[in-house]
Amino acid sequence: MNTKVRAAVSAVLGIAGTGLSWVTYAQQAPQPSGGDAVGLQTIIVTAQKREQSLKDVPMSLTALSGSDLTDLQATSFADYAALVPGLALTTAQAGQTRLTLRGQNTGGVGSTVAVYIDESPFGSSTALLNGAVNAGDFDTWDMKRIEVLRGPQGTLYGANSEGGLLKFVTNAPQLGKFAVEGEAGGESVNYGGNGWNARALVNVPLGDTMAFRVSGFYDDVPGYIDDPFRGAQDLNGGRKYGGRASFLLAATSDLSIRLTAEAQKSKYDGTNLVDVDPVTLQPLYGTLKQKRAVAEPSEFKYQNYNATIDWSVGRLKLLSATSYGIQDAGTVTDGTPIYGGLAGFFGGDASPLLGNTKLKKFTQEIRLSSPSSDRLEWQVGGYYTKEDGSLVQNLNAVTAATGQFLALMIQPVVDSTYKETSGFVDLTYHVTSRFDIQAGGRYSHNSQDATQSTLYDPALAAAFGITPNPVVVLGKSSENVWTYSVAPSWHFDANTMAYARLATGYRPGGPNVLPPNPPAGVPTQYRSDSTTNVEIGVRSTQLDGRFSLDLALFHVAWKDIQLLEVVQGFGINANGGRARSQGLEWTFGYVPMQGLTFQWTGAYTDAKLSDAAPLLNATDGDRLPYVPKWSTALDAEYKRTLSGNYSGFLGATYSYVGSRRTDFASSTTTPAGQLRLPSYNTYDARIGVENGRYRVTLYGKNLSDSRGITNYAASGAPYTAITVTQPLTVGLSLSAKF
Repeated sequence: MNTKVRAAVSAVLGIAGTGLSWVTYAQQAPQPSGGDAVGLQTIIVTAQKREQSLKDVPMSLTALSGSDLTDLQATSFADYAALVPGLALTTAQAGQTRLTLRGQNTGGVGSTVAVYIDESPFGSSTALLNGAVNAGDFDTWDMKRIEVLRGPQGTLYGANSEGGLLKFVTNAPQLGKFAVEGEAGGESVNYGGNGWNARALVNVPLGDTMAFRVSGFYDDVPGYIDDPFRGAQDLNGGRKYGGRASFLLAATSDLSIRLTAEAQKSKYDGTNLVDVDPVTLQPLYGTLKQKRAVAEPSEFKYQNYNATIDWSVGRLKLLSATSYGIQDAGTVTDGTPIYGGLAGFFGGDASPLLGNTKLKKFTQEIRLSSPSSDRLEWQVGGYYTKEDGSLVQNLNAVTAATGQFLALMIQPVVDSTYKETSGFVDLTYHVTSRFDIQAGGRYSHNSQDATQSTLYDPALAAAFGITPNPVVVLGKSSENVWTYSVAPSWHFDANTMAYARLATGYRPGGPNVLPPNPPAGVPTQYRSDSTTNVEIGVRSTQLDGRFSLDLALFHVAWKDIQLLEVVQGFGINANGGRARSQGLEWTFGYVPMQGLTFQWTGAYTDAKLSDAAPLLNATDGDRLPYVPKWSTALDAEYKRTLSGNYSGFLGATYSYVGSRRTDFASSTTTPAGQLRLPSYNTYDARIGVENGRYRVTLYGKNLSDSRGITNYAASGAPYTAITVTQPLTVGLSLSAKF
């Protein structure tokens, strides 16, 4: 980094040295500086598909407000994960992240955490499109808040929420108010490059009953991984851009219609992987370096369109949400160490594997709800989704030096369709003014079909005795699923609530993708897996609103766990036995004086197999992959008036991620087992000045330049590599509101 950047880093480090290692209280936003009140404000959430105060929701829940995200300069999962107890990330490369809540990860390719954006479910419901790693990492610009629900949410949210739910809540157009906001900044990464970003939004009222809001962003993402053998520097850099347009019609006081269109695209020139010794995990070619025969670019696209109608019919509320989403992911992997011999058959010396997944998803939900003031509150609804997916992989022969294409050797294609219809009901009975009982159930029916075809180059097929014509495999499946939840809660007074919760969730099964000429015993289908969660929690605010606590003790029983197994070099889905996860999650907030806010979050998670998985060389008691037993974050922020209408703020964050185990059968020992990944710490800090209209923020991330390992590429992959935390990054952000 240059002299100016070093000076900026020193300034940020100076902030961290003050002993403040905290940021804004994530669940309940602090009062604005300059006000008379000292305390924590209540935040309203929609976790249970109706507006509620967070302190009254009988489940484990974290809400990060839009102002929290702005303060933290948090634009992606990695920037705010530490503030969510029990949330773990596994990232193989930018654009592909596995979300894990409460330890529910066995290495399968189907997601255990559902992602929503407003009323739209996002991503694949099946394990045929790599849904586990293709989570929707939406940019947080112009976001009202992010809600993270821990534990199964099968009653209200259905499939793939057996571990929990991450919900993006966007800002709706505002009636009667014209507003313009903009933000621009730049940042520099140690050992890497420089990047810049720009964001803007405009809110336009159209008379008294209509408004239009549009926002957009562009990020030039700096890279920090080099490949000296190809002469490539900062090769994991890229570009990320997108926008959202939303129209609101408040036709009457009882009827509103909101139309929203959102798109996001990201392109990266390479991966975040560092080549290492498979046992010692020490770099093979130097710090932040890899060796590849060909480039490994990637591209990810999100599109989502939604129409939400909110209509009050007498005392009842009817809501209709119609959505259509598109997700497209394309990657290139250097498969030369495994498939180079095939490339040599065509006179080539490299074998890149091109993978593309595409999902088109239509959903319709209708629900009717009673007033929240009734002694018996209820919601009843219906849900339908149809998903069309395509998974295409091309194994090619190329000349590494020139990238010249020589032949398409093998092309497996899987086309699939998933349909689900479900109905649900949720009831809350206020037995007394202090005691409530909530109960709900959901019945779901899903059906799937898949077509698999594999095309071989004729010359290659002739040489190896393989039929050159496409091999077509048809698979179908269907299942009926019942999920439920029961949650009694006790309000000791207006400030303290205790609750217990029993809830279930599931992840669909389906037809299997099979290798060519599969051996006997390879399953043609895999079953759904399910979780049952028992949770006891307490949520309280004391000291005139200056101290808050949120504690949850949980036990999750998981059965028929879905696993990824490898047969003849092809990954297939299979079912194992049981696993369980149990632990404690906590969030404490404290405001000792006006402008100063403290927060401590964390989780203890003990997640293990309850049955052996012999094909993965996993035994009863093995820890589930990438789940730290201990994780925590300590945060604070201080705001005060400087002069006139200007105020200053400073804050810092310390986070800790405990040791974890890699995927089952990922080490090179004989027989293969799991490797232990060491724990790591990170420190962030920020300082700035604002006056309500203008804001300047200087920030630093990973100030200790930690090399925390976040992912390990299992042996049997084309190379043994790890992903590490982004090196020390310092940035400057300028924003304005009009």
